[in-house]
Amino acid sequence: MSGALHSRGGHVPATETGAIYSGRFGAEPAAVTRAPGRVELLGNHTDYNNGFVLSAAIDRYVYAAAGPARTKNTFEFFSTRFSSVIALTEAIPQQGNAWVNYPLGVYGVMKDAGLPVGPFTLAISGTVPMGAGLSSSAALEVASGLALARTFGFDVDPVEMALLCRKAENAFCGAECGLLDQFSVLFGKKNHALFIDFRSLDHTAVPVDNPDMLLAITTSGVTHAVSDSAYNDRRTECAKAAEFFSKRNRLVSSLRDVSQDMLESARGEMDDILFRRAAHVVGENDRVLKGIALLQEGNLGLFGELLYESHESSRTDFENSCPELDALVDCARSISGVYGARLT
Repeated sequence: MSGALHSRGGHVPATETGAIYSGRFGAEPAAVTRAPGRVELLGNHTDYNNGFVLSAAIDRYVYAAAGPARTKNTFEFFSTRFSSVIALTEAIPQQGNAWVNYPLGVYGVMKDAGLPVGPFTLAISGTVPMGAGLSSSAALEVASGLALARTFGFDVDPVEMALLCRKAENAFCGAECGLLDQFSVLFGKKNHALFIDFRSLDHTAVPVDNPDMLLAITTSGVTHAVSDSAYNDRRTECAKAAEFFSKRNRLVSSLRDVSQDMLESARGEMDDILFRRAAHVVGENDRVLKGIALLQEGNLGLFGELLYESHESSRTDFENSCPELDALVDCARSISGVYGARLT
């Protein structure tokens, strides 16, 4: 559902992850890093359409403790969510223990980019729930990438780090994700939302310090994976919708370039599914821009209505909700003091 800038019970000290590393690998880590989860406030599936997103980092983290390989050309992984150390001699995607593909993929794309990274040992712990739509995978990628950079003594610009981590998820994990998750994880700021233009990659921190507003995350109990086929299907549908409009107007290169008037002019002329996918993305871009203005004005009531509108669009036009999420949003509507709710 909706996002949280504050949540309770999510802190694991970095020193604890370092101790976990030492206990498993018999040495002090060269680096211990952390990366937060993220919540999407407005801008659902707009990132890979070169659009706008309003997101926020949350106070749940993935911690990574890393060091050079103990044995030449051997990668070793341990996570507190699983029981044993995983040792590999090749940096290739894994079918079993698929979680290691995220840090392994980051290593692979760093190496391909000419960065001086080598085989490593890695211990992971954290409090970002898996499969909850809070970007545990991006947090794992970013925490691992930062840990590898520190372990092997090089710097990576944050935008470049986001691009590397996205590439790792695409290539190693089979998810054709956009940059929303990685960007939000890297640039999120306490008590702020994050506005991102995914065409230019310009980003702005938007203050969210109204004492009358709390952003709360509620779990539906239904797990989510970006690598699910439905996600990739939506990307394909959006690309086909953009292609339809580009044939009508050569200035259109993505759904970012489609206006409401252009959309309406195509009603009845394009495939209904593609029309509805485009309607969702075009509407979401508009809602992000309206939402920023409303937050700056302190108009929480109208901002909340945008959340409800966004969810309804996700439910009917984009069809990426589920009955459990719909029920939670319906419940929220009945609670006094709730401004708005939507899936994330």
